[in-house]
Amino acid sequence: MKGSPADIKTAALKLLSYRARSRKEMAEKLQLKGFESGQIEGVITLLETAGLINDRALAADLLRYSVERKSLGKKGIRVFLARRGIDRDLINKTLASHAPEAEEHAALEFAERKIETLKKYPREVVKRRLWGMLQRRGFSSEVVHKTINAVLT
Repeated sequence: MKGSPADIKTAALKLLSYRARSRKEMAEKLQLKGFESGQIEGVITLLETAGLINDRALAADLLRYSVERKSLGKKGIRVFLARRGIDRDLINKTLASHAPEAEEHAALEFAERKIETLKKYPREVVKRRLWGMLQRRGFSSEVVHKTINAVLT
């Protein structure tokens, strides 16, 4: 029987074995598997109590990952966390701990990596492409401007 408590718990643990998930992500995945909302809520509460689902810890980990690996700016981090099912209030609290210097550092590292592939183009083309790349990653115009000036001088 697909709807038994053991089945839903097994499905949830299998999902967690792939990667950490937010409360919202877990609920959505279990609903797609055909489980009922009451059962889903019970299992999610059980997993939270056991410490296997923790949105606050997940948000902090995703913040670190989005800066170190994905080189995202503040807007990009906000979108990334929202897509992973993190609540808006928790996103705001998490981003409050994100220093502006960290955003500038991430933008500079990203631009320095990308500038190597753009060396063959004229300065204006490099500037325009870097601007677009950095903006798509969610960096503010101010940070993009500082970064491009630092890289192209």
